[in-house]
Amino acid sequence: MSQGLAITLIILVAVLAIAGLVIGGMFLWRRTVRRYVVTLISKREGVQSAFRIVETLMGKLLVMSDGELVAFALDPTAEERKTLEEVGEQMGILADELATMPLPKRLWDSANALADAARELKRQTAGLNGKEGIEALDALSSIDLAKVRVHVEAGVALLGEQAERYELDDTAVYGGGLYI
Repeated sequence: MSQGLAITLIILVAVLAIAGLVIGGMFLWRRTVRRYVVTLISKREGVQSAFRIVETLMGKLLVMSDGELVAFALDPTAEERKTLEEVGEQMGILADELATMPLPKRLWDSANALADAARELKRQTAGLNGKEGIEALDALSSIDLAKVRVHVEAGVALLGEQAERYELDDTAVYGGGLYI
């Protein structure tokens, strides 16, 4: 009878060990995915910040006088042009990062949507590069922030779903937009 009890105890310990490993593995996986969601939240903040910069800049350009617009069009070193170029460069880098990040499959859609937003913002702002005069004004007038907004909103929505799924309050991650 003691041999039967020993076998039962061994089986019970093995079952408990396997259950512990499975539960521990699930916990660690969830924790890992949460870290990736936090990383994507920081990338999202970068895209949204760049979009707000371009929106603000476009608003400023819309109220410029004709003389100021001519100066903008003729001066490739204008502050506004440099800002648009820099935003475009940063969004290109960010889009590449998002496209090549090793992520769990359930975060692919969120990352792809954010990468699309960054790519679209880059595409919209890159039209001014190397252009002067009428070409620069044409490139400026062809910037379509509505297209960018659609991509940004899609990325924000998809990532919001993941943050909710993993019980992350993104304002706690960023303190409402500020690093904490």
